[in-house]
Parts: sequence; structure tokens; C-alpha cells
Amino acid sequence: MGEVYLSVAKLHASTHMHSQAQPSPPALLGRFEDGRYKAFMTEISEFIPDARQYTDPVRTFAYGTDASFYRLNPKMVVKVHNETEIRRILPIAAKHGVPVTFRAAGTSLSGQAITDSVLLKLSHTGKNFRNYEVHGDGSSITVEPGLIGGEVNRILAAHARKNKLPIQYKIGPDPSSIDSCMIGGIVANNSSGMCCGVSQNTYHTLKDMRVVMPDGSVLDTADVVSREAFMRSHRSLVDGISALARRVQSDRELSALIRRKFAIKCTTGYSLNALVDFPADDPIEILKHLMIGSEGTFGFVSRATYNTVPEWPHKASAFVVFPDVRAACTGASVLRSETGVDAVELFDRASLRECEADEDMLALVPDMKGADNMAAALLIECRGQTEAALAANIEEVHRALRGAGLPLGAKAADPKSLEAYPFHHDPKPCKKFWDVRKGLIPIVGAAREAGTSMLIEDVACPVDKLGGMMIDLIEMFERYGYNDASCFGHALEGNLHLVFSQGFRSKEEVQRFSDMMEEMCYIVATKHSGSLKGEHGTGRNVAPFVEMEWGSKAYELMWELKELFDPQFVLNPGVVLNRDPDAHVKFLKPSPVASPIVNRCIECGFCESNCPSKDITLTPRQRITVYRELNRLQALDNASPEETERLKVMSKAYEYDGADTCAADGMCQEKCPVKINTGDLIKHIRTEDMKSSPRSSSAAKWLADNFSLINGSVPTFLNLVSGMHSVVGAAPLEWSSRLLNRLTGHMVPVWNPYMPKGASPLKVPVPAPAPEASTPSRALPRKVVYLPACVTRMMGPSASDTETASVHEKLMSLFGKAGYEVVVPKNVGSLCCGMMFNSRGFKDASASKGAELEAALLEASEGGKLPIVVDTSPCLSQIKSQISEPALRFSLYEPVEFMRHFLVDKLDFKKVRNQVAVHVPCSSKKMGIEESFSKLAGLCANEVVPSGIACCGMAGDRGMRYPELTGASLQHLDLPKGCSDGYSTSRTCEMSLSNHSGVNFRGLVYLVDEATTAKKA
Repeated sequence: MGEVYLSVAKLHASTHMHSQAQPSPPALLGRFEDGRYKAFMTEISEFIPDARQYTDPVRTFAYGTDASFYRLNPKMVVKVHNETEIRRILPIAAKHGVPVTFRAAGTSLSGQAITDSVLLKLSHTGKNFRNYEVHGDGSSITVEPGLIGGEVNRILAAHARKNKLPIQYKIGPDPSSIDSCMIGGIVANNSSGMCCGVSQNTYHTLKDMRVVMPDGSVLDTADVVSREAFMRSHRSLVDGISALARRVQSDRELSALIRRKFAIKCTTGYSLNALVDFPADDPIEILKHLMIGSEGTFGFVSRATYNTVPEWPHKASAFVVFPDVRAACTGASVLRSETGVDAVELFDRASLRECEADEDMLALVPDMKGADNMAAALLIECRGQTEAALAANIEEVHRALRGAGLPLGAKAADPKSLEAYPFHHDPKPCKKFWDVRKGLIPIVGAAREAGTSMLIEDVACPVDKLGGMMIDLIEMFERYGYNDASCFGHALEGNLHLVFSQGFRSKEEVQRFSDMMEEMCYIVATKHSGSLKGEHGTGRNVAPFVEMEWGSKAYELMWELKELFDPQFVLNPGVVLNRDPDAHVKFLKPSPVASPIVNRCIECGFCESNCPSKDITLTPRQRITVYRELNRLQALDNASPEETERLKVMSKAYEYDGADTCAADGMCQEKCPVKINTGDLIKHIRTEDMKSSPRSSSAAKWLADNFSLINGSVPTFLNLVSGMHSVVGAAPLEWSSRLLNRLTGHMVPVWNPYMPKGASPLKVPVPAPAPEASTPSRALPRKVVYLPACVTRMMGPSASDTETASVHEKLMSLFGKAGYEVVVPKNVGSLCCGMMFNSRGFKDASASKGAELEAALLEASEGGKLPIVVDTSPCLSQIKSQISEPALRFSLYEPVEFMRHFLVDKLDFKKVRNQVAVHVPCSSKKMGIEESFSKLAGLCANEVVPSGIACCGMAGDRGMRYPELTGASLQHLDLPKGCSDGYSTSRTCEMSLSNHSGVNFRGLVYLVDEATTAKKA
């Protein structure tokens, strides 16, 4: 095998020598400043404000980062807001020879979304590029490139619910990153996924598109007038496309190659199938499909219309284990050829080893423990429009597998029957199976050595060759010492993901990677006639190997297409096609050790959609990558003057971009596949900053020790400000508070009309007399400890609210209706969970208040015997994170959780609202109680509308001190017109939500109190 491989490697090198003899595209000749960038900036400044042009080292470094293992720093980043701006920018770029690259979510893995020239960023630009229109019953939808794939599916689901439609639809592509990647990337990469296969990818489900060409012209394929005008204005392009299609269709050998390649997943090179799938005299249809998967090298897709696919409601999953890889792959081939099964995912032995560590998985598949060294498994899913249809599909799968006569069981010495691996209809075990599958990639990322990167290769081959290819790849990884490598993927399509860790810290490490890549490409493309990229796009990663896979004739055809669409080579040069045979080992991204908190970050970008600051400064991924660069610069022994200056400038900018505007709420952790909380990093930075500021630490300590003074004075102050508002109006208060905010370095909050009045005084209930010993009762006592958080003790409703009572009054009312005796901790006015100190970096003050509160709760709850209700979700989360007494851990309740489990059966409910909005605070989401919010609100209103906001950005009072943070997050708040009430469980969040919606948000206890009466005996 080694000798055969070496000869192929030499052949590969010789083909590149042949390719290099041809002239390189002009845009690849260099990225030096010869005046072109200055001229480009001058011209675009006529219509792009300076605030959306970034050349500073923090933003260019941060925005230039994507999910791949390549690093290029753009000279400039431009946040574009609409198609018109793109139309004006592209001709200017062509005029000055300035290459541009389009960027959506940046979750691409092959290096197609990075550049060392100009990055045109359409993500995280507010509401721009986020329009959509659902057509009819939802069987088609028109979307813009800034929408996240999962968002589109939720829009379609909401459309089906609202209109009570019999069928719910979704878009065909279902990549594992669907809740993070955007339509722009899904189209540009022709993304697929676990269930969509080939037939439901973008190429096969896209109906129409609107595309901006390199000269700034627009083609709308859904518009007959636009098509006809384009045929006239771009005669040379459409004639060239037709000519290439005729040439290909008349070449039997080439046509057969193209059809064979695209019978399986293939995103290597361009979508040449467009040249054989459509008549040569329909160049617009060919152009439309060539654009799919072109990775931003042909044009910019500003709008796409999808033919959607049904989301059948009935599903079942089975996890079937085989004693060896070849048997599992044969099973996948049988299922593909003999059934209509919906999804089949393959797990290798390394994947099963991770499953063994999961108790729930072992309970579902017990014989997996101690599986043979080459054991493998298939995760199989069937779907149906009805239960009967689902049952028929399952029986079809069983019949095919039994007929194949394959060995079953994790150990060859202990064979199993197919009945040992039943289909589960219950969503809980099914979710476990699929969660484990989705978690395989981050498991390697989390376990890798600090300083290394996680790499994901993506290959495919005909399903009947899958077993052989997989065995060859496993053996290859063993020889090269990739001991953590795992091979798994979409078996139904012959598509494998190869996940492993790799360092780029030395020439030896880079050479090992290069040698492995050469052999992998031979195994996949040559030996097994497969695709070097099944669904992740060519990018830079396999651009040098496109000719190896496709052959010279098809490869040169691709270059002809590139020159036809983009004759000046300004659109994303170096991606998809690259004459440099070593392009795949250049510009490799280092992963310097920075902090144990974030060293595991794989820079996938999944976190970004949850971040409230994504539209104004940085996202969690960007905060981490810049922090890594700062640490790298600080660690340099002999830094150059340029590096020293770069460190100084970046450190200063990071204070605001990285630290000040981070909400530190941890919602990024909820989306992070390796569970990193970037907020913890920022809190650590703030703590380190406070160590150099003893005055601030002393002030914090004084405030903590004298908290009762704050608790008593704030309500009076808030009432005074509210009174001033009624006298002088809103404008003077807002203007003066903004001035003070600026002069004090953001210490003074910026006033808004929904600022609260002071809370009414807390009425501590008189303790009930102890029961006489002569009257024992076996009934559980209705007794609860109530901790009103400091924020609800100080802040009441806003002056504009029709409600006048404070949160604690409403909860006391509910406790009374349900017959509960209420205990309030002693000296409650001096108690605080410590979050207001912790979020600012005052760890000692936070710990002091936390310990004081824990002692008070222990006493009040009789050592944890009584339930404890904390009326503010974020405060409860803070308490849970720091308590040391195990007895308290299971006694603490968030108000919604307590009401649902302990009060619902003791109260009579009636619906008092037609429609209400509910915002679940970050802390409640992290505690997993979102469902309780909607169910409890649903007892009180006919319709419950979720806010749709992951985090409002308030973060205690940070959103008041940095109002741009809440403004950026809540610009996406889109409540129905008829909605007049909103509810949550965090007073500061409610204030911000009210300010940005014009709807009074208040605690959910207000709605429940209004909707309930004591249950009649």
C-alpha cells in the first residue's frame, strides 16, 4: 500500500506542476497596499459610514475568525446592511483589484469564509438580511442570507401552528450546525446534514434566488422580466454557460463522471451537475444551480426561495450494534437500497467508547459495554405521516436487516438478535440517541491537548464501498499516531466525518498533517472513488486536491467557469480552486494556551446566536480568540516594536469590546458544544483588574458590610426620580443621566421611562405559634421560606404600569391563597446573593454576602427541610452556584417552578388574558425550566408568545450602564401587535424589555395572582 500511495503522491505533485505553469489569477498575486485599499475605502465611504468600516486590530482579528483551522487577517471588515450596498461595493472592488469575501455565520469548516483582503460581513448587523416570507401552506419560503437555519424552521413551525395546517414543513438541509449557521452559508456550501441526504440539499430544493453579480448587476430568477433583461445584458456570460453545457453533455465520459460523483454527497469543486441536469438552452437555470455550493466565488446570493419538505410528526429510533465495521456498513448499504429509511448514522469503536461513558446510553444499549475493537453501530430513524405509516417503515427496515443475514451484537462471541435493538417511540430515548450523535464532535474537542486544534475532515464514497474506506482510514490514523481520531457520520450517504486533534506548533506537526492529508485524499478519491468533501465545502482545505479527485478535464472546466463568472478574480480567490499545491498547509491557525477556562474552545461559533453583544462588539468566540492573541503577544520573549504596539492597542480596545460589553450571563455555554462559559473568563478578567484597584475593592467591601443602608435608601431614591419624571418630563432626565454615565465611566445608569418606582416596604409575617404536642398531624405542613431578592425589595413597578403592588406583595398573596405559612429569613434587609459584586469582579465581597445568606437560609429552612422560594431567577442561580451546604441544594426553588409544582393544585385558575408575552431569563433557561413558564402562563391566558430573545443583555444593572447592550439585543424583540402584557421573573430584565417593546413587562406572579383564587373545598 505504501509504495502505491507514494506513486500517487508523486502523480499528484506532477499534476500541480502542470497547473502551476498556467498564469495565476491577478487577485492571488499579493495583498500589499499599493494604494488600492485606500482608494477602495475612499469610494465606499461615500455610502458606508465609518462606523461600519473596521481596520483596527481587535475587530479585524475577531471578525476574521471562522470555524476552520486557518487564519487570515483581513485588512478591512465592512458590515454591509443590504443588497444595494453589495451592488455598489463589488464594482469598486473590481475597479481597484481588491478581493472580497462574504461572511455569514462563520461556521464553515474548510476556510472558505476568511480572507487577508476585505471581508464583507452580513451577520450580526441588526435586522438586516433577516427578512422572510412564508408562502401558502409553508411548502415554500423566501429567506434572506442572515437568517439562521433553525430560525427558518421555527418560523415554518409557527406558521403551521397559527394557521392550524395539517402538515408542518422545514427546509431540506439539516446540518448539525443548523441552530448557528445562516442561510447564506447553507446556500454557498450546499450544506446537507444527517437526514436530508442528497435529495433534499439546497441544490435539489432551491426554487429561486436573487443574486448580485461581480459587476453589481442583479438577477432575480423568480422574475421573468429580470431573467429576460439579464439574458440581454450578460449575453457573453449566458452564451458561455450554454456553450459549456453543450460541450459537457456531448462528452459521454465526462457526463457519466459528473452524474456518478453527484449520486453521492459531493461538495468538492463546483456544482458541475448543473451542466448535465438542465438543457443547454436554459442558461439561467444552470446559472442558478452553479451558484449553489460556489462558496462566494461566483456572486452574492441576497435572497433564496426554498421548496420545503414535510416534517412528519411520528418518529422512532433504534441503535443497532454490529461486531465489526464492515457488517455495519453493509447494513447501511442494504437499508439504502431496499428501504425508504429516513436517517442512518454510523458510529465507530471510538464513538462507542464515548457512548459507554454515558449511563443513559448503557441503559438503552447494555451490550455496548466492552465491545470488540472493530465494533460499530447504526443509529436508524424512521418517520411517518401517521402511526401506521411509521409502523410500515419500521417493518421494512427489520425485513431488510433480517434478510441481509448480518451478525449483530457488540461482541462477535456473544451474538444478538435484532429484537435486542428495538425502535423507541418515546421522544426521551430518541433524544438521547441523537444528542449523543451530535455530541461526538465536541467530545474530541473537549479532550484534546491544550494548544492543539480540533480538525474535522468530511469525506464520502459510494455506500457499498463505505466499509473498506472506513477500515483504510482507521488504519491510516493509527499509523500517523492520531490516537484520538474518530470516524462516524451519515452512513446512508456514505458520508464520514473524521475528527481528530492536531497541533501546528512545529514543522514536524505540520508535516505530519500534510502527509496524512495526502494519503487520506488518495484513499478517498482514488482508491474508493469518493468525495474529499461530502458536505462541508471545498474551501482552502482541499482546493489543492480538486484535480486529484475530478481529473484534469473537469478541473479545467471549473477554472473556465470561474473566469466566466468572475473574470477579474475578486470574489473569494484561493477558495474552491487554488493552483498552490501547498495551500492546505499554509495560514494554519495556531491555538495558543490562554486560560483553562477557554482552552477547550474550538471556535465553532455555535455560541454567537445567544450573545446579546453580537451586533455591537464581540461574540463569545471572538472574545476568546482575541484573548488568545493577547496572551500570545504577552508571552513573546523578543517582541518587535510592531508587536508591542499591537498588544497595547488591542489590550485597550478589549476593555470595552471584550470585557465591558459582555453580559457574562453564561448563555453562550448553553450553545457551546464543549460547555465553555465565556462569562467566567470575563469575570476572571474583571477580578484581576480589581486586584490592581484596592480602593474599588474596599468600597465594595464597605457596601457589602452595610448593605441594609442600600436596601433602605434605594426605594426612596427611585421614588424621588420617578417624581422628578412627572414634573420635568423624560428628556431632561435621560440627557442628564447620559452625561453622568459618560463622565463617571459608565458607573451611573442611563435613565429610561420604564425605570421602576421604589418597592413598597416588605411586611414580614408574624411567625405562627408552635403546635401543641397533644395535637400531632401526619399532613405535610404548608410552610415555605420566602427570600425576596434585594432587587424586588428595592424596585417596584414603573410609573407607567397599571400595577402598583410590588413582587413580594403578589407572592405573599399567592402563598396566602394556597394556605402556606411564610417564613422570611432574619435580617432580610441586609441579605444579598452577591451577584452584583461577583459580576464586577469583587470576589471577596461576593463570597462574604453569599456565606451570610447561606447561613440565614439554613436557619430559616430548618436545615433545608422547608422549601425556599427566591423570587428572582438570576439571584436563585447565583445562590445555587455558590452554596456549600448540600441540604440547601434541593430546597431552593425559582418562583415559577414552585408555583407549578406546589401551588397549581391548591388554586383555581381562570384565563384572564387573550395573549401574553413571556420572557424566560437566562438563569431560568440554564436551569431548564422554560416549559414551566409556558405551561403556567397557559393556565392564565389563551395564547402565550415567547419573547424569542436568548438574553436581553441587562445582566443585573450592566444594561442600564451600557444601554447599547440591551438595545442591540432587544432590537430583535418582535411581539404581536395585539400583545399588551409581558411577564418574566427578573425585575431588571422586565424593565429593559418594557423599554424596548412599549409593553409593560412584570413578574409572572402578577398574572398568576390575578388569574387565581383559593381552591374551593
